[in-house]
Amino acid sequence: MKKAITILLSMLLLGSPAIAQRIPVEGWYKMVSAEYGKSWKDSGKRTHFHTIKRFGEVSIFGEGFGFKGRSESEFGLTILDDNLSGSIVARFNWISEKNPLSGFEGHSRCEITAGSTICVMWFDGYGEFEGKILELSLNEKEQIDKEDASGFDLYMLEGLVMNEPRGE
Repeated sequence: MKKAITILLSMLLLGSPAIAQRIPVEGWYKMVSAEYGKSWKDSGKRTHFHTIKRFGEVSIFGEGFGFKGRSESEFGLTILDDNLSGSIVARFNWISEKNPLSGFEGHSRCEITAGSTICVMWFDGYGEFEGKILELSLNEKEQIDKEDASGFDLYMLEGLVMNEPRGE
């Protein structure tokens, strides 16, 4: 009897929509422009920005999932030292290229070491993507050909898209 119950529970868990809906995704985020507001330095000579707005392009894809659009972000907390090391907390809105009423809104927490950025990002879908969430990591891609650098950052995205969990 225990064996039969174990098999039934295993089948139930493996067939669970919560597990089946997790889709690995990857993609790119490219910053194309930025607007910097007022900044100031603290006693440790770290620069604090009141506002930074960044605009970019984003592309994410996985098995049965795709998103391409533009990104608008606002950095709420930015602290950088003279070596470009520090932290950033940002809010994002990713707007679908196909339907401007669809996309993802979210936020990130980033650590910067000597100008290289690593972030954890969380997004909630709206419009066509209502009920979907994205959990991503963002890593800055090293610029290989410095002579051909456009001056804007290119980031690799990796993570999961899934249905938003529902409280019971």
